[in-house]
Amino acid sequence: ISSGTNYTCCRCAFELDLVCAFASSDDHVARKKRQRSNADRKQAMQHYCHIHPLVLYKYSNEGEHDYNCRWCDKPLTGIFYGCKSCGFFLHEFCSDKIPKTLNHPFHPSHPLRLDFVDATCNACTQWISMSKDFSTAAYGCQICNFNLDFGCAKLLPTLKHEGHNHGLTYVGPTFRDPILKYHFQCSSCRELCLDTFYRCVECDLNLHLKCVPVPPLAKHRYHRHPLLLNQPIREDEIGEYYCDICEKERDPTHEVYYCQKCTYIAHIECVLNQEETSTKQDSSSSPPISMDAKASELKEMEQTETILVRPVFHKHPLKFCEVTENLGERVCGACRLELSGPGYICKGCLYILHENCAKLPDEIQHPLHPQHHLNLYATSMSLDQNICDKCQDFYFGFFYLCEHCDFKLDLKCATRAPSESGRTTLKESERETELFHFTHKHKLLFCNFTDPLVKRQCNLCRLQIFGPTYHCMSCGWVLHESCLRLPQEMQVPFHSQHTLTLSYTRYGGCHACSLKLLPSGYFKSYNYGCKDCGVNYHIACAISLTRPLKLDSHMHHIYYFGTDFDRFFAMYRDFIDIYAGLFCSHCGEICSGQSFYRCLECFINFHLECLSLPQIIKSKCHIHPLTLKDSYIEDDSEEHYCDACEEKRHP
Repeated sequence: ISSGTNYTCCRCAFELDLVCAFASSDDHVARKKRQRSNADRKQAMQHYCHIHPLVLYKYSNEGEHDYNCRWCDKPLTGIFYGCKSCGFFLHEFCSDKIPKTLNHPFHPSHPLRLDFVDATCNACTQWISMSKDFSTAAYGCQICNFNLDFGCAKLLPTLKHEGHNHGLTYVGPTFRDPILKYHFQCSSCRELCLDTFYRCVECDLNLHLKCVPVPPLAKHRYHRHPLLLNQPIREDEIGEYYCDICEKERDPTHEVYYCQKCTYIAHIECVLNQEETSTKQDSSSSPPISMDAKASELKEMEQTETILVRPVFHKHPLKFCEVTENLGERVCGACRLELSGPGYICKGCLYILHENCAKLPDEIQHPLHPQHHLNLYATSMSLDQNICDKCQDFYFGFFYLCEHCDFKLDLKCATRAPSESGRTTLKESERETELFHFTHKHKLLFCNFTDPLVKRQCNLCRLQIFGPTYHCMSCGWVLHESCLRLPQEMQVPFHSQHTLTLSYTRYGGCHACSLKLLPSGYFKSYNYGCKDCGVNYHIACAISLTRPLKLDSHMHHIYYFGTDFDRFFAMYRDFIDIYAGLFCSHCGEICSGQSFYRCLECFINFHLECLSLPQIIKSKCHIHPLTLKDSYIEDDSEEHYCDACEEKRHP
């Protein structure tokens, strides 16, 4: 990664720094060998502390400025992971050290859990979603609504003051945005804290160094010379700086006590807390934390009989309701199933949870992924990647995630034993899980779209997606499984002289239903068209033209416009033309909402009942009478055939 001058391609995201741009061919060969040696490393990872994927980078010292690891605050070296757009980087060895739960001295009553929250940081008083850490998780207590952003979680109280019960935390010049410090007022002299100061996070108490007071000259029994309060000091360029009293690492941007005669350097706290340093070495004020990094178990959720406060689930308190049926047709925000029985509701935004869903554990161990724990998430990082790794269902509710492996389970699969999943049907076992389609340049993955509220349209037929689907993880392109089987070219009896090709059409009208083609300014429209004659058909209309019917009561063939066209026509009227309508030439009533027949030469329509189709007929192809039915599905194979012509039929 380079922060200096680069060469970039104006057409794509290809980029070279100056070193690589002018490197010889031998240098490129050596570089490729080094890249192959790193092939066993993951090139990108979805870390649990950042909303964007972290990409594998190699350190380069050719930049205009250096980047630091956001966890240990030390300069980046060697191989590391990062998000360049957010300026978020982690050493490779630091990526596994970040605890998911934290026992922090700023909030000793409860553990803090790492999660994406929209709240104010109690240390710096800045709104987390609007800070430089807006795309990084923060530590929070669900019970007390106490939160620390990613940077402030590394702060520690280090100075004991005789006039205050809590430890004071050193706030250095790199503390958040410099403008923010203007909001802090010294609790002693009432002047603004424009430079370094000490702060008690629990009491919101701020003190200038002179108001603590921190004397400009001090004496410590571990050193024979007087120590002078000095500006931040860097002894050398090694990058490791230590306090000579506690022998722990110190932050080179913090003020220190310094002996000019023998280069003796110490934390301010270690000099002033002499009783502490005589019995035990006190914690330093440097960012590398000494807190317990093991994931501690969260205590049981504290809630009253009627109020639930879990900011990870919802930002507002949820009130318990015995009866939720009178709320209308609503679904649970966690499992996305219809609400029935008791539950929790937010009166302000009508957010609802089942009673059982409100008590979901924050962490589980699942047999489908035994190597790591799975953590509960209420919101997803990317809506186009919400696919359960077990059932391939799209989910829009709560889910469990392994941040190390990016393994995801929706609530249905996470709360159900693997033995309850049921056997896979022959069709499911033979289904392709990933494929390419001629209408799209990216690979499509199989998934199921079953959410009752979220509306998604197929990019081919423009009808609503529900059930088996193929989806592009890169750009969100989505197709019905049935639309994948649409031929690229087809022949219809009404236009037998040429073939119809499925392609993107910009303008015109449908030659079958006489309605306009979907305008290109609204969304990309695919239709069947004849390149020689210039005639076009909606996909739903072209399917209707495959089987003509000849009756004695009309001179021309008529064509059946059934379920697919009715769904398309309803969408067409909602989005394109509310005044569009097709009327029956016999009774004068509108044909939408039910199946009908249409003559494409006379442009007239007939309801099925207006055609006087016989309810029972006798055919030479079968010994028994045949009865007219609206639809018929033999089994769940999704392949249905006519027993007379042995060609496929619409169920």
